[in-house]
Amino acid sequence: MSAGCGEPEAPPSEPSGEGVIIPSAETQEGSATVTAFAYCDDVTTWNSAWTALEAEVLVLVNQRRAAGAVCNGVVKAPAPALTMNAQLRCAARKHSKDMGTNNFMSHTGSDGSSPWQRMNWAGYTYRNAAENVAAGYGTAAAVVNGWMASGGHCNNIMNPSLLDMGVGYFNAPSSTYRHYWTQAFGRQ
Repeated sequence: MSAGCGEPEAPPSEPSGEGVIIPSAETQEGSATVTAFAYCDDVTTWNSAWTALEAEVLVLVNQRRAAGAVCNGVVKAPAPALTMNAQLRCAARKHSKDMGTNNFMSHTGSDGSSPWQRMNWAGYTYRNAAENVAAGYGTAAAVVNGWMASGGHCNNIMNPSLLDMGVGYFNAPSSTYRHYWTQAFGRQ
């Protein structure tokens, strides 16, 4: 069972819908470093198997970016490698944990938060940002393949103006989808 952005009812076999693209120069409020550390406290220590899956997603995504891709029938030139960013990883982990713990799949958090609010709360200041989410995929390769097969998600992955990425994976065995994934992208 798997689903993509905002499709928690009738799960498709691959992510559907579009990844969220956050407009550049989005207004940000209260970006205090102390607050970011507190916000990230519960996701700094992470299951080592989950951390390995997150690292594998970064490797696979960078391979796709280096090769170029076709997103929704549009050829995308190779893009520079993404760098793992700890603040974006925090935002991604927080959202994946929220989705798994509260058994839902959406870009909107259970507290009503948006992707850019979560990035801001994690201390990431951006000019451009985007988010991909997915659920139900048990491996890094499966989720990256699913995202690449979906136009909006593929466009986010291949966007050359996005240079940083954080990945969050959370396993919630008693939830609907069990496996929850978030990619937070940005450029400072």
